[in-house]
Amino acid sequence: MKRGAKHNVGYTSAISSTDLLSDPTDVIFLVALVLFPAGGTVFGFSMMYWSPISPILFILYVLLNVRFLPHVFERFRAFLLFPLVLIFVSIYGWLTIGIHAHTAFQTLVAVVSGVACLISLDIAFRIKRLDIRKAVTLIMVAYWVSFGVGVVQFLAIHLQVQPIIRLCQMTLERNYIPSRIQFLFAEPSYIGMHLFGVLMPLCWLTKRKGLAALTLVYAFGAVAMGAGVRILIDTVIALALWLVVIVNFHKVRNIVIAVVGVVAVGVGGGFVMLHNARVQSLLANGPVAGDFSATARIFRTLAPVEAWLSDPLHMLYGFGIGNLKDAIARGYEAAWRQLEAMGGNPEGNGEIRLLGTPPGDHYIFTMNAYVDFITEFGLVMFVAALVLILAHITRNHAWNKMTVCWLLLLVYLYIQFEGYAFYALWLFIWAVGVGALLETSTRVQNEREPAAAFQASDE
Repeated sequence: MKRGAKHNVGYTSAISSTDLLSDPTDVIFLVALVLFPAGGTVFGFSMMYWSPISPILFILYVLLNVRFLPHVFERFRAFLLFPLVLIFVSIYGWLTIGIHAHTAFQTLVAVVSGVACLISLDIAFRIKRLDIRKAVTLIMVAYWVSFGVGVVQFLAIHLQVQPIIRLCQMTLERNYIPSRIQFLFAEPSYIGMHLFGVLMPLCWLTKRKGLAALTLVYAFGAVAMGAGVRILIDTVIALALWLVVIVNFHKVRNIVIAVVGVVAVGVGGGFVMLHNARVQSLLANGPVAGDFSATARIFRTLAPVEAWLSDPLHMLYGFGIGNLKDAIARGYEAAWRQLEAMGGNPEGNGEIRLLGTPPGDHYIFTMNAYVDFITEFGLVMFVAALVLILAHITRNHAWNKMTVCWLLLLVYLYIQFEGYAFYALWLFIWAVGVGALLETSTRVQNEREPAAAFQASDE
Protein backbone atom coordinates (compact mmCIF):
# COMPACT_ATOMS: atom_id res chain seq x y z
CA MET A 1 0.00 0.00 0.00
CA LYS A 2 1.34 3.43 -0.91
CA ARG A 3 2.26 5.67 1.96
CA GLY A 4 -0.65 7.88 2.84
CA ALA A 5 -3.17 5.75 0.97
CA LYS A 6 -6.53 5.19 2.58
CA HIS A 7 -7.38 1.78 3.99
CA ASN A 8 -9.94 0.10 1.79
CA VAL A 9 -11.99 -1.46 4.57
CA GLY A 10 -14.53 -2.91 2.21
CA TYR A 11 -12.00 -4.79 0.13
CA THR A 12 -12.21 -8.49 0.88
CA SER A 13 -9.94 -10.01 -1.73
CA ALA A 14 -7.04 -12.16 -0.63
CA ILE A 15 -4.66 -9.81 -2.40
CA SER A 16 -1.99 -7.99 -0.42
CA SER A 17 -0.10 -4.85 -1.21
CA THR A 18 3.67 -4.99 -1.60
CA ASP A 19 4.25 -3.14 1.70
CA LEU A 20 4.89 -4.80 5.04
CA LEU A 21 4.04 -1.63 6.97
CA SER A 22 1.03 0.61 6.60
CA ASP A 23 1.65 2.69 9.74
CA PRO A 24 4.01 2.48 12.76
CA THR A 25 1.65 0.28 14.78
CA ASP A 26 2.20 -2.54 12.30
CA VAL A 27 5.67 -3.04 13.78
CA ILE A 28 3.96 -4.49 16.87
CA PHE A 29 2.02 -6.95 14.71
CA LEU A 30 5.15 -8.07 12.88
CA VAL A 31 7.06 -8.52 16.14
CA ALA A 32 4.16 -10.69 17.36
CA LEU A 33 4.55 -12.89 14.27
CA VAL A 34 8.30 -13.17 14.78
CA LEU A 35 7.81 -14.21 18.40
CA PHE A 36 5.40 -17.05 17.57
CA PRO A 37 8.00 -19.72 18.51
CA ALA A 38 8.91 -18.02 21.80
CA GLY A 39 6.20 -19.69 23.87
CA GLY A 40 8.12 -20.81 26.92
CA THR A 41 10.43 -18.02 28.02
CA VAL A 42 10.55 -16.11 31.29
CA PHE A 43 9.76 -12.92 29.34
CA GLY A 44 6.23 -13.98 28.40
CA PHE A 45 2.85 -13.80 30.12
CA SER A 46 2.04 -16.95 32.08
CA MET A 47 -1.18 -18.50 30.81
CA MET A 48 -2.25 -22.13 30.93
CA TYR A 49 1.11 -23.86 31.14
CA TRP A 50 2.89 -21.72 28.57
CA SER A 51 4.31 -18.21 28.64
CA PRO A 52 4.00 -16.59 25.20
CA ILE A 53 4.71 -12.98 24.25
CA SER A 54 2.77 -12.66 21.00
CA PRO A 55 -0.78 -12.74 22.48
CA ILE A 56 -0.09 -9.65 24.59
CA LEU A 57 1.28 -7.86 21.53
CA PHE A 58 -1.91 -8.74 19.64
CA ILE A 59 -3.96 -7.08 22.39
CA LEU A 60 -1.76 -3.97 22.14
CA TYR A 61 -2.08 -3.96 18.34
CA VAL A 62 -5.87 -4.10 18.57
CA LEU A 63 -5.95 -1.26 21.11
CA LEU A 64 -3.81 0.90 18.84
CA ASN A 65 -6.06 0.12 15.87
CA VAL A 66 -9.39 0.18 17.67
CA ARG A 67 -10.88 2.38 14.91
CA PHE A 68 -11.00 -0.68 12.67
CA LEU A 69 -12.99 -2.82 15.10
CA PRO A 70 -16.40 -2.03 13.55
CA HIS A 71 -15.19 -3.44 10.23
CA VAL A 72 -13.88 -6.59 11.91
CA PHE A 73 -17.12 -6.88 13.87
CA GLU A 74 -19.13 -7.01 10.65
CA ARG A 75 -17.42 -10.25 9.66
CA PHE A 76 -16.59 -11.94 13.00
CA ARG A 77 -19.23 -10.56 15.41
CA ALA A 78 -20.09 -13.96 16.91
CA PHE A 79 -16.47 -14.70 17.87
CA LEU A 80 -15.92 -11.19 19.21
CA LEU A 81 -19.00 -11.43 21.45
CA PHE A 82 -18.31 -14.98 22.63
CA PRO A 83 -15.90 -13.98 25.45
CA LEU A 84 -18.66 -11.78 26.92
CA VAL A 85 -20.98 -14.79 26.92
CA LEU A 86 -18.31 -16.87 28.67
CA ILE A 87 -17.98 -14.22 31.39
CA PHE A 88 -21.75 -14.12 31.83
CA VAL A 89 -21.96 -17.92 32.11
CA SER A 90 -19.12 -17.89 34.67
CA ILE A 91 -21.25 -15.89 37.09
CA TYR A 92 -22.97 -19.14 38.13
CA GLY A 93 -19.64 -20.76 39.05
CA TRP A 94 -18.37 -17.65 40.79
CA LEU A 95 -21.52 -17.38 42.94
CA THR A 96 -21.67 -21.06 43.85
CA ILE A 97 -17.94 -21.82 44.23
CA GLY A 98 -16.06 -18.54 44.52
CA ILE A 99 -13.62 -16.58 42.43
CA HIS A 100 -9.83 -16.64 42.32
CA ALA A 101 -8.71 -13.26 41.05
CA HIS A 102 -5.29 -14.39 39.82
CA THR A 103 -6.35 -17.47 37.87
CA ALA A 104 -9.51 -15.79 36.59
CA PHE A 105 -7.38 -12.94 35.25
CA GLN A 106 -4.98 -15.36 33.54
CA THR A 107 -7.83 -17.20 31.84
CA LEU A 108 -9.53 -13.96 30.78
CA VAL A 109 -6.30 -12.68 29.28
CA ALA A 110 -5.90 -15.97 27.39
CA VAL A 111 -9.41 -15.80 25.95
CA VAL A 112 -9.21 -12.09 25.09
CA SER A 113 -5.76 -12.38 23.52
CA GLY A 114 -6.97 -15.30 21.41
CA VAL A 115 -9.73 -13.13 19.99
CA ALA A 116 -7.15 -10.33 19.63
CA CYS A 117 -5.12 -12.65 17.38
CA LEU A 118 -8.16 -13.06 15.12
CA ILE A 119 -8.81 -9.31 15.08
CA SER A 120 -5.14 -8.55 14.40
CA LEU A 121 -5.01 -10.90 11.41
CA ASP A 122 -8.11 -9.28 9.95
CA ILE A 123 -6.92 -5.72 10.50
CA ALA A 124 -3.44 -6.39 9.12
CA PHE A 125 -4.25 -8.51 6.08
CA ARG A 126 -7.84 -7.79 5.05
CA ILE A 127 -8.27 -4.16 6.07
CA LYS A 128 -4.76 -2.70 5.86
CA ARG A 129 -3.78 -5.25 3.20
CA LEU A 130 -0.23 -5.78 4.43
CA ASP A 131 1.95 -8.05 2.32
CA ILE A 132 1.06 -11.56 3.40
CA ARG A 133 3.96 -13.11 1.51
CA LYS A 134 6.53 -11.07 3.39
CA ALA A 135 4.77 -11.66 6.71
CA VAL A 136 4.87 -15.43 6.15
CA THR A 137 8.57 -15.12 5.30
CA LEU A 138 9.12 -13.48 8.71
CA ILE A 139 7.34 -16.38 10.39
CA MET A 140 9.51 -18.85 8.50
CA VAL A 141 12.71 -17.06 9.54
CA ALA A 142 11.53 -17.03 13.17
CA TYR A 143 10.93 -20.78 13.19
CA TRP A 144 14.26 -21.47 11.47
CA VAL A 145 15.94 -19.47 14.23
CA SER A 146 14.06 -21.42 16.90
CA PHE A 147 15.13 -24.67 15.22
CA GLY A 148 18.72 -23.41 15.34
CA VAL A 149 18.27 -22.78 19.06
CA GLY A 150 17.26 -26.43 19.42
CA VAL A 151 20.37 -27.57 17.55
CA VAL A 152 22.54 -25.45 19.86
CA GLN A 153 20.76 -26.94 22.88
CA PHE A 154 21.35 -30.45 21.54
CA LEU A 155 25.07 -29.80 21.03
CA ALA A 156 25.40 -28.08 24.41
CA ILE A 157 23.77 -31.02 26.19
CA HIS A 158 25.90 -33.67 24.49
CA LEU A 159 29.14 -31.69 24.67
CA GLN A 160 28.39 -30.47 28.20
CA VAL A 161 28.78 -26.77 27.36
CA GLN A 162 27.70 -25.48 30.75
CA PRO A 163 27.46 -21.73 29.92
CA ILE A 164 24.90 -22.43 27.18
CA ILE A 165 22.99 -24.90 29.36
CA ARG A 166 22.80 -22.32 32.18
CA LEU A 167 21.72 -19.61 29.73
CA CYS A 168 18.88 -21.82 28.49
CA GLN A 169 17.84 -22.64 32.05
CA MET A 170 17.77 -18.94 32.93
CA THR A 171 15.75 -18.06 29.82
CA LEU A 172 13.11 -20.81 29.78
CA GLU A 173 10.16 -20.81 32.17
CA ARG A 174 10.08 -24.61 32.53
CA ASN A 175 13.34 -26.46 32.04
CA TYR A 176 13.77 -29.82 30.37
CA ILE A 177 17.40 -29.04 29.70
CA PRO A 178 19.80 -30.80 30.19
CA SER A 179 17.56 -33.88 29.91
CA ARG A 180 16.31 -33.02 26.41
CA ILE A 181 15.90 -30.08 24.08
CA GLN A 182 12.77 -27.93 23.97
CA PHE A 183 13.71 -25.16 21.49
CA LEU A 184 11.87 -22.05 22.79
CA PHE A 185 8.67 -23.87 23.70
CA ALA A 186 7.15 -24.36 27.13
CA GLU A 187 7.12 -28.12 26.61
CA PRO A 188 8.83 -30.40 24.08
CA SER A 189 5.38 -31.91 23.47
CA TYR A 190 4.18 -28.55 22.11
CA ILE A 191 6.42 -28.76 19.04
CA GLY A 192 3.62 -30.33 17.02
CA MET A 193 1.23 -27.49 17.90
CA HIS A 194 3.54 -25.04 16.17
CA LEU A 195 4.55 -27.20 13.22
CA PHE A 196 1.13 -28.60 12.40
CA GLY A 197 -1.11 -25.95 13.90
CA VAL A 198 0.64 -22.97 12.30
CA LEU A 199 3.28 -23.84 9.71
CA MET A 200 1.52 -26.68 7.89
CA PRO A 201 -1.78 -24.80 7.43
CA LEU A 202 0.17 -21.81 6.13
CA CYS A 203 1.83 -24.20 3.70
CA TRP A 204 -1.58 -25.44 2.54
CA LEU A 205 -2.78 -21.87 2.06
CA THR A 206 0.28 -20.43 0.35
CA LYS A 207 1.65 -23.49 -1.48
CA ARG A 208 5.14 -22.30 -0.51
CA LYS A 209 7.73 -25.06 -0.76
CA GLY A 210 9.91 -23.35 1.81
CA LEU A 211 7.22 -23.85 4.45
CA ALA A 212 6.97 -27.54 3.58
CA ALA A 213 10.73 -27.92 3.85
CA LEU A 214 10.83 -26.06 7.18
CA THR A 215 8.02 -28.16 8.65
CA LEU A 216 9.59 -31.47 7.62
CA VAL A 217 13.13 -30.52 8.67
CA TYR A 218 11.85 -29.25 12.01
CA ALA A 219 9.72 -32.36 12.66
CA PHE A 220 12.30 -34.96 11.69
CA GLY A 221 15.10 -32.93 13.26
CA ALA A 222 13.20 -32.80 16.56
CA VAL A 223 12.69 -36.57 16.43
CA ALA A 224 16.35 -37.20 15.58
CA MET A 225 17.48 -35.03 18.49
CA GLY A 226 15.21 -36.89 20.92
CA ALA A 227 12.81 -34.05 21.68
CA GLY A 228 10.04 -36.43 22.68
CA VAL A 229 7.59 -39.13 21.70
CA ARG A 230 4.60 -36.93 20.92
CA ILE A 231 6.27 -35.10 18.03
CA LEU A 232 6.76 -38.43 16.28
CA ILE A 233 3.10 -39.39 16.71
CA ASP A 234 2.02 -35.89 15.64
CA THR A 235 4.19 -36.10 12.55
CA VAL A 236 2.70 -39.41 11.38
CA ILE A 237 -0.87 -38.14 11.82
CA ALA A 238 -0.16 -34.73 10.27
CA LEU A 239 1.64 -36.18 7.25
CA ALA A 240 -1.31 -38.48 6.57
CA LEU A 241 -3.66 -35.48 6.54
CA TRP A 242 -1.14 -33.46 4.53
CA LEU A 243 -1.16 -36.11 1.79
CA VAL A 244 -4.96 -36.17 1.76
CA VAL A 245 -4.95 -32.41 1.12
CA ILE A 246 -2.28 -32.20 -1.58
CA VAL A 247 -2.84 -35.46 -3.48
CA ASN A 248 -5.28 -35.66 -6.38
CA PHE A 249 -7.03 -38.96 -5.64
CA HIS A 250 -8.61 -39.13 -9.09
CA LYS A 251 -5.40 -40.74 -10.31
CA VAL A 252 -4.45 -44.27 -9.24
CA ARG A 253 -0.74 -43.40 -9.38
CA ASN A 254 -1.21 -40.64 -6.80
CA ILE A 255 -3.20 -42.93 -4.50
CA VAL A 256 -0.41 -45.54 -4.60
CA ILE A 257 2.24 -42.90 -3.84
CA ALA A 258 0.19 -41.52 -0.94
CA VAL A 259 -0.40 -44.95 0.59
CA VAL A 260 3.27 -45.89 0.24
CA GLY A 261 4.27 -42.58 1.83
CA VAL A 262 1.97 -43.00 4.83
CA VAL A 263 3.05 -46.63 5.33
CA ALA A 264 6.74 -45.70 5.06
CA VAL A 265 6.43 -42.88 7.60
CA GLY A 266 4.32 -45.08 9.87
CA VAL A 267 6.75 -47.98 9.75
CA GLY A 268 9.74 -45.68 10.23
CA GLY A 269 8.01 -43.90 13.10
CA GLY A 270 7.05 -47.20 14.69
CA PHE A 271 10.64 -48.41 14.46
CA VAL A 272 11.94 -45.28 16.17
CA MET A 273 9.28 -45.43 18.89
CA LEU A 274 9.93 -49.08 19.65
CA HIS A 275 13.55 -48.17 20.38
CA ASN A 276 12.52 -45.33 22.70
CA ALA A 277 12.83 -46.08 26.43
CA ARG A 278 9.60 -44.24 27.33
CA VAL A 279 7.63 -46.07 24.65
CA GLN A 280 9.06 -49.42 25.75
CA SER A 281 8.00 -48.66 29.33
CA LEU A 282 4.52 -47.64 28.18
CA LEU A 283 4.14 -50.83 26.17
CA ALA A 284 5.37 -52.98 29.03
CA ASN A 285 3.48 -51.29 31.88
CA GLY A 286 0.58 -49.47 30.22
CA PRO A 287 -0.13 -45.69 30.06
CA VAL A 288 -1.14 -45.33 33.71
CA ALA A 289 1.99 -46.98 35.08
CA GLY A 290 4.57 -46.88 32.33
CA ASP A 291 5.47 -43.19 32.30
CA PHE A 292 5.57 -40.48 35.00
CA SER A 293 4.34 -37.72 32.68
CA ALA A 294 1.58 -39.83 31.07
CA THR A 295 0.28 -40.84 34.50
CA ALA A 296 0.14 -37.22 35.65
CA ARG A 297 -1.66 -36.13 32.46
CA ILE A 298 -4.24 -38.87 32.83
CA PHE A 299 -4.84 -37.80 36.42
CA ARG A 300 -5.23 -34.15 35.40
CA THR A 301 -8.04 -35.21 33.08
CA LEU A 302 -9.63 -37.71 35.46
CA ALA A 303 -9.95 -35.28 38.38
CA PRO A 304 -12.17 -32.65 36.72
CA VAL A 305 -14.17 -35.36 34.93
CA GLU A 306 -14.89 -36.98 38.30
CA ALA A 307 -16.00 -33.54 39.53
CA TRP A 308 -18.40 -33.26 36.56
CA LEU A 309 -19.94 -36.64 37.27
CA SER A 310 -20.64 -35.73 40.87
CA ASP A 311 -22.05 -32.30 40.01
CA PRO A 312 -24.20 -32.30 36.82
CA LEU A 313 -25.18 -28.62 37.09
CA HIS A 314 -21.58 -27.45 37.11
CA MET A 315 -20.82 -29.88 34.29
CA LEU A 316 -23.53 -28.17 32.21
CA TYR A 317 -22.80 -24.56 33.14
CA GLY A 318 -19.19 -24.67 34.29
CA PHE A 319 -17.26 -24.05 37.47
CA GLY A 320 -16.43 -20.52 36.29
CA ILE A 321 -13.43 -18.78 34.75
CA GLY A 322 -10.32 -19.51 36.82
CA ASN A 323 -11.96 -22.23 38.93
CA LEU A 324 -10.30 -25.23 37.32
CA LYS A 325 -8.37 -25.85 40.55
CA ASP A 326 -11.65 -26.18 42.47
CA ALA A 327 -12.90 -28.84 40.06
CA ILE A 328 -9.65 -30.77 40.36
CA ALA A 329 -9.83 -30.52 44.16
CA ARG A 330 -13.40 -31.86 44.16
CA GLY A 331 -12.51 -34.80 41.94
CA TYR A 332 -9.06 -35.42 43.40
CA GLU A 333 -9.83 -38.37 45.70
CA ALA A 334 -12.14 -40.08 43.20
CA ALA A 335 -9.51 -39.71 40.48
CA TRP A 336 -6.87 -41.11 42.86
CA ARG A 337 -8.98 -44.20 43.47
CA GLN A 338 -9.77 -44.54 39.77
CA LEU A 339 -6.09 -44.34 38.84
CA GLU A 340 -5.21 -46.99 41.42
CA ALA A 341 -7.97 -49.23 40.07
CA MET A 342 -6.42 -48.83 36.60
CA GLY A 343 -3.06 -50.02 37.90
CA GLY A 344 -1.44 -46.65 38.44
CA ASN A 345 0.57 -45.45 41.43
CA PRO A 346 -0.49 -41.87 42.25
CA GLU A 347 1.37 -41.98 45.56
CA GLY A 348 4.66 -42.38 43.73
CA ASN A 349 3.99 -39.43 41.41
CA GLY A 350 5.15 -36.13 42.87
CA GLU A 351 3.22 -34.11 40.30
CA ILE A 352 -0.05 -35.74 41.35
CA ARG A 353 0.72 -35.22 45.04
CA LEU A 354 1.38 -31.52 44.37
CA LEU A 355 -2.08 -31.20 42.81
CA GLY A 356 -3.55 -32.11 46.20
CA THR A 357 -1.91 -29.14 47.93
CA PRO A 358 -1.12 -26.50 45.29
CA PRO A 359 0.81 -23.49 46.64
CA GLY A 360 -1.27 -20.33 47.08
CA ASP A 361 -3.23 -19.17 44.03
CA HIS A 362 -1.16 -21.42 41.81
CA TYR A 363 -2.61 -22.04 38.35
CA ILE A 364 -3.54 -25.67 37.79
CA PHE A 365 -3.83 -27.01 34.25
CA THR A 366 -5.00 -30.20 32.55
CA MET A 367 -3.12 -29.93 29.21
CA ASN A 368 -6.39 -30.78 27.44
CA ALA A 369 -8.37 -27.93 25.85
CA TYR A 370 -11.67 -29.80 25.94
CA VAL A 371 -11.46 -30.71 29.62
CA ASP A 372 -10.38 -27.17 30.51
CA PHE A 373 -13.16 -25.52 28.52
CA ILE A 374 -15.98 -27.77 29.77
CA THR A 375 -14.74 -27.44 33.35
CA GLU A 376 -14.60 -23.65 33.29
CA PHE A 377 -17.50 -22.84 30.96
CA GLY A 378 -19.68 -25.95 30.90
CA LEU A 379 -20.86 -28.52 28.39
CA VAL A 380 -23.56 -26.17 27.08
CA MET A 381 -20.99 -23.56 26.04
CA PHE A 382 -18.72 -26.24 24.59
CA VAL A 383 -21.52 -27.39 22.28
CA ALA A 384 -22.28 -23.74 21.47
CA ALA A 385 -18.63 -23.13 20.53
CA LEU A 386 -18.59 -26.21 18.31
CA VAL A 387 -21.83 -25.16 16.57
CA LEU A 388 -20.44 -21.65 16.12
CA ILE A 389 -17.33 -22.92 14.33
CA LEU A 390 -19.26 -25.35 12.11
CA ALA A 391 -21.81 -22.65 11.25
CA HIS A 392 -18.94 -20.27 10.45
CA ILE A 393 -17.56 -22.75 7.92
CA THR A 394 -20.99 -23.36 6.41
CA ARG A 395 -21.88 -19.68 6.21
CA ASN A 396 -18.69 -18.97 4.29
CA HIS A 397 -19.25 -21.97 1.96
CA ALA A 398 -15.82 -23.23 2.95
CA TRP A 399 -16.43 -26.96 3.28
CA ASN A 400 -13.78 -28.71 1.20
CA LYS A 401 -11.02 -31.26 1.56
CA MET A 402 -8.52 -28.84 3.03
CA THR A 403 -10.97 -27.40 5.55
CA VAL A 404 -12.01 -30.83 6.81
CA CYS A 405 -8.41 -32.05 7.19
CA TRP A 406 -7.39 -28.79 8.85
CA LEU A 407 -10.29 -29.04 11.30
CA LEU A 408 -9.51 -32.70 12.09
CA LEU A 409 -5.88 -31.76 12.71
CA LEU A 410 -6.93 -29.03 15.15
CA VAL A 411 -9.27 -31.41 16.96
CA TYR A 412 -6.37 -33.80 17.46
CA LEU A 413 -3.75 -31.21 18.44
CA TYR A 414 -5.84 -29.58 21.17
CA ILE A 415 -6.27 -32.91 22.98
CA GLN A 416 -2.88 -32.28 24.63
CA PHE A 417 -2.79 -28.50 24.62
CA GLU A 418 -5.17 -26.11 26.35
CA GLY A 419 -3.93 -22.64 25.35
CA TYR A 420 -7.01 -20.59 24.49
CA ALA A 421 -4.74 -17.90 23.04
CA PHE A 422 -2.74 -20.22 20.79
CA TYR A 423 -2.70 -19.11 17.16
CA ALA A 424 -3.80 -22.33 15.42
CA LEU A 425 -7.57 -22.07 16.02
CA TRP A 426 -7.70 -18.32 15.35
CA LEU A 427 -5.77 -18.66 12.10
CA PHE A 428 -8.32 -21.26 10.98
CA ILE A 429 -11.30 -19.06 11.89
CA TRP A 430 -9.79 -16.06 10.11
CA ALA A 431 -8.89 -17.98 6.94
CA VAL A 432 -12.39 -19.44 6.72
CA GLY A 433 -13.96 -16.05 7.40
CA VAL A 434 -12.17 -14.11 4.70
CA GLY A 435 -11.52 -16.90 2.21
CA ALA A 436 -7.96 -15.63 1.89
CA LEU A 437 -5.48 -17.83 0.11
CA LEU A 438 -1.96 -16.67 0.96
CA GLU A 439 -0.48 -16.84 -2.52
CA THR A 440 3.22 -17.39 -3.24
CA SER A 441 3.29 -14.50 -5.66
CA THR A 442 2.86 -10.82 -4.83
CA ARG A 443 1.32 -10.33 -8.25
CA VAL A 444 -2.17 -8.87 -8.05
CA GLN A 445 -4.83 -11.56 -8.48
CA ASN A 446 -8.29 -11.20 -9.93
CA GLU A 447 -10.78 -9.89 -7.39
CA ARG A 448 -13.25 -12.50 -6.26
CA GLU A 449 -15.71 -13.26 -3.47
CA PRO A 450 -14.18 -14.58 -0.21
CA ALA A 451 -16.09 -17.85 -0.26
CA ALA A 452 -15.14 -18.56 -3.85
CA ALA A 453 -11.51 -17.86 -3.07
CA PHE A 454 -11.49 -20.38 -0.25
CA GLN A 455 -13.29 -22.98 -2.38
CA ALA A 456 -10.59 -22.65 -4.99
CA SER A 457 -8.22 -24.46 -2.66
CA ASP A 458 -10.11 -27.72 -3.12
CA GLU A 459 -8.55 -28.89 -6.32
